[in-house]
Amino acid sequence: MTNNPTFAPSTEFKLALETSVNEYFQRAGIARTGNLATLLKAALALAWLAASYYLMVFRITGWPGGILTGLSLALAMTAVAFNIQHDGNHGSFSRHAWINRLAGATLDLLGCSSYLWVWKHNFSHHTYTNIPQVDDDIDLAPIGRCSSNIPLRPYHRYQQYYLWFAYTLLVIQWHVYSDFRKLITGKIGGRTFTPPRGWDLAELVAGKLTYLSLAFVVPLLRHPWWVVVASYFGITMVLGLVNSIVFQLAHLVEETEHPALSEDVHAEWVIHQFRTTADFAQDNRLLAWCLGGLNFQVVHHLFPRICHVHYPQVARIVAEVCDKYQVKYQAHRSFSGAIRSHFRFLKTMGRAPEQPPSSLLPALEAPVNASAL
Repeated sequence: MTNNPTFAPSTEFKLALETSVNEYFQRAGIARTGNLATLLKAALALAWLAASYYLMVFRITGWPGGILTGLSLALAMTAVAFNIQHDGNHGSFSRHAWINRLAGATLDLLGCSSYLWVWKHNFSHHTYTNIPQVDDDIDLAPIGRCSSNIPLRPYHRYQQYYLWFAYTLLVIQWHVYSDFRKLITGKIGGRTFTPPRGWDLAELVAGKLTYLSLAFVVPLLRHPWWVVVASYFGITMVLGLVNSIVFQLAHLVEETEHPALSEDVHAEWVIHQFRTTADFAQDNRLLAWCLGGLNFQVVHHLFPRICHVHYPQVARIVAEVCDKYQVKYQAHRSFSGAIRSHFRFLKTMGRAPEQPPSSLLPALEAPVNASAL
């Protein structure tokens, strides 16, 4: 079993962040969770999803219309993933736990287990961001290399080109491999997790069966099998590409650190988040609206239980505290700038010399309670 990394004790900086953000919500008299705008956006995304599915399966017969409605369905699924399930599974969609559970379960509607996602994303990625062997979300090996601790292969020299295609397979591998592998091995990111039982297991199975019915059984009643299969691959590849790119731009860019690339990793958990995460296109309101605020990844990592509709204002508060304490808040001005940085990062990692297995993980000092923020 992989050792759990630990971090240096918290400092005054963490307290200043929490205090400033808390004061903002108290002065404004608003909850940290979602509001009416959150609900309206969720209703719009679900309506878009339902309308696209209905048109593609029951109304459209020709291939031009099929391509357009398929693309519409893929983007609608992305909107649900970014704007509903993400907040729901972080407990920030609503102040009511049962509403968060329903919002989180929309991920099961997309064919991926929300139960396993919480373990993979909330506990593995958010706690141990960008740390090889324990952050399952950055594990691209052996196809890709994003850490000097990963063995360097000759084909990694070209990963800045071919990984874009690999990104399209993200959701497909969740559907047919990743979720089942986690259940069989009982591990995520090399660490054991609590396997689903009772209602959790029932919901996982029900979600898989529901998606299987919607993706294959119902369409096969009206369309040839090859059309259904082609549609599945086309839709999920678009979904995988968009989701992968949004995630990679926050963590796998030149400016972010990885334990194998930096000696100074003995920091408190909050500082570690600033060093391993970057925002992009903060001033692009349309992009922020479409991505569920995931271009504000720094704020999201610091305060995962704050709903994304509050990120722009919270980001300004965080930036002010960072200026006071001289902590670098990393952000690309544009989406295209972040894309270029990700490309250069992949190119560098495809050529960077291999490092010996890091001894830093067990050497870090005090355990962190990531739920404290």
